[in-house]
Amino acid sequence: MRINCLVEELHGTEAECVLSEQASHHLARVLRVQAGDALTLFNGKGKLAMAEVVLPSKKELVVKVLEYKELPKPDTNITLYQALPKADRWEWVLQKAVELGVYAIQPMVTAHTESVISPKKERRWQQIIQHAAEQSQAYWMPSLLPAKNIEEVYAQVACHDLVCIGSLYGEPKNLKELCFRDSKDVGLFIGPEGDFTAAEVARVVEAGAFPVSFGRQVLRTETAAIFGLSILKHELG
Repeated sequence: MRINCLVEELHGTEAECVLSEQASHHLARVLRVQAGDALTLFNGKGKLAMAEVVLPSKKELVVKVLEYKELPKPDTNITLYQALPKADRWEWVLQKAVELGVYAIQPMVTAHTESVISPKKERRWQQIIQHAAEQSQAYWMPSLLPAKNIEEVYAQVACHDLVCIGSLYGEPKNLKELCFRDSKDVGLFIGPEGDFTAAEVARVVEAGAFPVSFGRQVLRTETAAIFGLSILKHELG
């Protein structure tokens, strides 16, 4: 089985690569790779290197590059605007969002958000995204954007071809009723465990988003995120 490894500095000219101490430790001590084992190095921006282990070491693992490849950008982009839930649920959302091929993830602080943000947490979130990308072969790795208050992201709605927001207010459409034709850049707003406030939904809709329903049952925030992303992925192809 070929193992995937993120290498941000992948220039496309090296015959050999010396991996970082962190990557070397994970490959040598956790995955226990041996000389001759196949690796796929990727930079998260579509560039790949098919390689094999030359010298396994927990500090500086050396690999020989056999071939370089470059993958085109995806035809469609999905940005997840997720109100931060509790830590375990958020980490699950990050992992599954990567597996579903999102383009970017925008964490939000809303009126009902309970999470406290810190640099340490944000580093962990990035590590979760990296590991999910390695496991799912997400060679175009999604961007984790800096967390913002919801008031700071209203203006971003206009940057997309189509934006929808999961809503329990008014008469939202079923997500599958929206017309996705010619939509290449889509945004999805998902509320926290206590949901968006009516005022928050109104502001996002006023900015150009469509309020949508995910069915008769009320879904937990992490379920709503994955359900919504799955439908968008299916509709956008």
